[in-house]
Amino acid sequence: WAPLAKTASCVTFLTFPSLLSHFIIMKAFAFTLLAVLACGAQAFAPVSSGTTRALPSALGMAKYNTMDEILAKFPDDKPVLINFYDGNTENKIKNDIFRAKTLLADRCTLVSIKQQDYPELAKLWDCDQQSPAMILFKDGNPVTRLYGEDHYLEIVAKFGKLCEA
Repeated sequence: WAPLAKTASCVTFLTFPSLLSHFIIMKAFAFTLLAVLACGAQAFAPVSSGTTRALPSALGMAKYNTMDEILAKFPDDKPVLINFYDGNTENKIKNDIFRAKTLLADRCTLVSIKQQDYPELAKLWDCDQQSPAMILFKDGNPVTRLYGEDHYLEIVAKFGKLCEA
């Protein structure tokens, strides 16, 4: 026991367990603060009960018949990373896909496509059996693929180096 502060009316003592408890609380607060700063405030946006937030898609509501039609929507000089995902895994992967999209934004455009919305394209490009199934396109041509990986650091590590000029 060590006196922390002495006043005329009371003496406050901190024991080792209480010091440890304060340290743990401060560590948790610091981790939470870093997580908020790293992920952005949007990660904590309220969602009405009973609904889920879908993966953002730049394709809108239009239906496309070919990969060329989809790639034509993104005429930038940047490569396009197409992410085919199963709607059943959406909640599991959406945060990591969002983080990967944010980290790769200056190097490529990441576009998410639900396999159920484009079953023919997913099957044609061999992306209908695993989720997520990603294909990197440069100049309209497929460069590489990644199947079943949903951790954002693995996605960035795989495609980030291939997207550099």
